[in-house]
Amino acid sequence: MASCGRSRSSTPGADQPEANSESDQMDMEDGKEERSARELPLMLGPVERGIMILRRASSDTERFAALLMVTKLIKAEELDDVNKKKLMEAVGLSFLARLLRTNEVPEGCPPFMFKSIALTILSCFISSCLGNPTLYGLIPVLSEIIAKPEMHDDDLTLIKDSYQCLKSIASEKVGRKAIIDFEAVGSLVDAYITESYCYEDALEILLMVFSEEGSRTWEDEPEAFTKLMNHIAREFALDHGEHKFTLCDFLTEMLLSLPLPSVEIGQAEWKSNLHKGLCDIIFSKLGREHRDSGLRLAGTAMECLGVSWVLHMETGTGETKGRQLLLMLVHLACIEVRMSLEDKTFEEAVALASPTTSCYTILELAIVFLVNGAVNFEQKQKQQLYAALKGAFKAVLIFLNGTSVDDSLLENSKNHLFVCATIRVLGAWLAEETAANKEEVYKTIPFIIKICKYNFEHNKRKTVTKSRKKGQSKVNYKDDSKVRLPDVLRFLLPGLCHLTAEDVPRHILIELEIENLLFEYFNYHWSSIKGVFGPQSKEDELEVPSDRIYSACEAMDTISNIFMNIVVQEPERVKTDHFYYTLLKLIFTKVPEIPFEDRYLRLCGNSSTLGLMILRHQHINVKSTDFTIFRFVQTIVRFLWDAHNIEESRDYATLVVSSRYELHWCNLIDLWFLGMHTLSLLLPTIPWLCDFLIESEWPQTIITTLLSVREGGLDVGLKGAFEDFLCLLSKSSKPAFNILKEKGVEQVCRNHKLEELSKLFNVKVS
Repeated sequence: MASCGRSRSSTPGADQPEANSESDQMDMEDGKEERSARELPLMLGPVERGIMILRRASSDTERFAALLMVTKLIKAEELDDVNKKKLMEAVGLSFLARLLRTNEVPEGCPPFMFKSIALTILSCFISSCLGNPTLYGLIPVLSEIIAKPEMHDDDLTLIKDSYQCLKSIASEKVGRKAIIDFEAVGSLVDAYITESYCYEDALEILLMVFSEEGSRTWEDEPEAFTKLMNHIAREFALDHGEHKFTLCDFLTEMLLSLPLPSVEIGQAEWKSNLHKGLCDIIFSKLGREHRDSGLRLAGTAMECLGVSWVLHMETGTGETKGRQLLLMLVHLACIEVRMSLEDKTFEEAVALASPTTSCYTILELAIVFLVNGAVNFEQKQKQQLYAALKGAFKAVLIFLNGTSVDDSLLENSKNHLFVCATIRVLGAWLAEETAANKEEVYKTIPFIIKICKYNFEHNKRKTVTKSRKKGQSKVNYKDDSKVRLPDVLRFLLPGLCHLTAEDVPRHILIELEIENLLFEYFNYHWSSIKGVFGPQSKEDELEVPSDRIYSACEAMDTISNIFMNIVVQEPERVKTDHFYYTLLKLIFTKVPEIPFEDRYLRLCGNSSTLGLMILRHQHINVKSTDFTIFRFVQTIVRFLWDAHNIEESRDYATLVVSSRYELHWCNLIDLWFLGMHTLSLLLPTIPWLCDFLIESEWPQTIITTLLSVREGGLDVGLKGAFEDFLCLLSKSSKPAFNILKEKGVEQVCRNHKLEELSKLFNVKVS
């Protein structure tokens, strides 16, 4: 090992052996080792002889001397991996660790002699040490060396070898985790910012870590992210040369590791500089490669920081500049999508997947933001934006229509993922706009449903099932495949909701058996969060991440809306198709398990209302002895009953929305009125339902409550809903009529001028 041959003939202080600086003693030690080497069998090769010398050492002092002799016998560049491993085992990583940690050296020797020799050897043999916990325990030592480079000006190799070791450690997952856990990230950031010796290596190691570990990189040191981001973004804003685009790519990777806590730490400086540097790129005339870098950064920044960051970040000219940037980004993205897809073969389009998918991200986020009316663009700007978007999505539709579902698509991950990304961005467009390019949309439906089915079935096979045994989790994988495909159906649901409201696409979807797919998909999402339903322990509930709960509930809400469209538009189908009886039984079983908590109110309202709507057509098949329907009706009654009260009003005489519902009322109001209306319509056709409601005492409570409500304290819409319900209940059941009369329904008619109900009870309303 030529590089390891710095034979400083001295005794290590790793185990605090007695250091002898007398020359005659050193000569004796060297002489003993040379005699030992001569005494070895001559037929052994250099590696075997070196290993034997090292193994004969009985102390750290002898091992150190033997190590120096081995460096004379063997050159590192001549060793293969097998022999490196053998030699490293003979040297002992724990011995090198002791050398690295010792701060004592013989008098007259360089202060970091042992560290330098140990690091030189370790950097040569580190590939054979990966996975060894002792190696990861050295990370703090390596961090200290790079954090204090001024202490090692006389031996810069020490710093260089430290970086080399950290690079090797960062090359594998366990090593990256160790770098994070030992909080070496902050030292690397400081080394780069201060531009100390080999600081470019620090940036390379950081990139290796956060590009693989993401936001976990900064969990223990969020201030390191802010510090590095401030530095890089400032450099990005000021640079106007080729280096700007190197920084552009680095910032793209770094944003993907954005730690949530650090978003609030020192955010103004780096966000402002990032915005300024991005404006310089987007508003400049650039070649395709540089423009693609800018669009990738823009897409990532919009995804991580939100579209509002583009608009509201101060750049010297205020919000106007941000508005111009958003307009320019959307127009550029539309142009790039058309250039990448129009008149291109499938292979040519896939070759441009990276910049194209960045443009997809920009379009997807911008569509949602613009539709919500967050920006008040001029009419001409709106028309230009719509024309640009319409043209881009026409290119998307033509590309998808020209693609077929075959083995070459499904088995090639790059091809498949690009098609999935294209379907996803189309889903964002269809969620807001189904009037444009109708014929192309209809032609595309069979293709995208095939992809949805394929991906869904694939991911179902990959679902992990857990069986718990007293706190111990056992995981069984149903499929050996490592790749989980994008859940494109999730992104298509809002668009499917719009399409099922129209005759032509709805019939196409029904022919493609969309109902069966949605039924399975509803069950899939229900199963993914069932840990929060039913009589579960608090520990089980906490194991389901909140983002998964939100996503699953949102998906099931939209599925319910899609089925509502079909139920309304295809009543005969719902009445005769056994599928809808199966769906109804599913709702009867699942709905009562939904916790009556704020975040599940919308799911409860959607699924309950859907059940009532199907029950109107399937009530003949439902037996009154079926216990599940009673539990279901209990749930819908509770949802409708608890929505309003007078106790929370200021005067205790006005009917107001309950506080539990109030925060979500914009999403619940239509469900409440639709649920009331559908339940009312069921009363004449299901006789036992009237008796059940009377037994629940909900109708009696409505009368009691309305008696307490002052004149004018009842909203017009509420008054109509309650009047219709009470009218149909009284007409459908004589016992109900009598009970309501006893409770004071006649006075309610007078107080609130309920004309239809007054006629039924023969009450004069002045």
